[in-house]
Amino acid sequence: MQRNRPIGVAAGVLAGGLGLAAVYRLWLARSGAADPHKVGYPPLGVLKPLDEGLWIVDDTMVASGLPLPIRMTVVRLADGGLLLHSPVASTPALIAAVQTLGPVRHLVAPTTAHWTHLAEWQRACPEAVTWGVPGLRDRLQVRLSGLRIDHDLEEHAPAPWQDAIEQGLLRGGGGFCEAYLFHRPSGTLILCDAIQNLEPAKLPPVTRLLARVASGTRATTARHVRTALRLGGPQVKAAARRMVDLQPRRVLFAHGFPFEADAARRLRRAFRWLLGYA
Repeated sequence: MQRNRPIGVAAGVLAGGLGLAAVYRLWLARSGAADPHKVGYPPLGVLKPLDEGLWIVDDTMVASGLPLPIRMTVVRLADGGLLLHSPVASTPALIAAVQTLGPVRHLVAPTTAHWTHLAEWQRACPEAVTWGVPGLRDRLQVRLSGLRIDHDLEEHAPAPWQDAIEQGLLRGGGGFCEAYLFHRPSGTLILCDAIQNLEPAKLPPVTRLLARVASGTRATTARHVRTALRLGGPQVKAAARRMVDLQPRRVLFAHGFPFEADAARRLRRAFRWLLGYA
């Protein structure tokens, strides 16, 4: 019996953890704390114009049972076609609204995590070309999903958007890779997970606690992403320095309130942990 005790203890801990998770999910549902309109930035699932040829769509997602805000960016290119960066969940109304702006020509998965809604948009926009960061197509989940990835993103912007957008890659360890896009006409730097600026007051208690511990509420790089980027060595630092040198007027990212004012200084501060800026 003694030999089986560790197994029994481990099973009890696991069951207890699963039980607490179930209780928390039930509490979220009953309390309304996970209401998307509280967690996200309403109106949700609709186009919001930011600048000439630039829109965002705010929505929410659930990661490991935790509700979070998420954002898609839409860019109109010189040929009138659209680029969708980090697509959010599609709805008939959103698809119709996007298509009134122009034909969707490019779908971009800017990290190895932001790809789950690509297939929906591929079905809605069958002529669109799908781009993913290096390594995305090799992920088991992606292979099993049957998602089509037409091209890997590279260190420099491809011909379809090189005139208006500067591009680069943050290549870290553990398979982490994020593409950044700088929309020159609006001076907007478009990121995904490299910076998080979650607002604690909008988050349910457990999500709020974990976000604070992970530095996801401090307008900087979350700790788990820092760990991956540090493993990227000098190349990551060089890429981050190039972004800072762009002096953007606005910085967008997937999770949290964007940098709309004093964006260049706030970007520099966000990467102080990596670049050593004062």
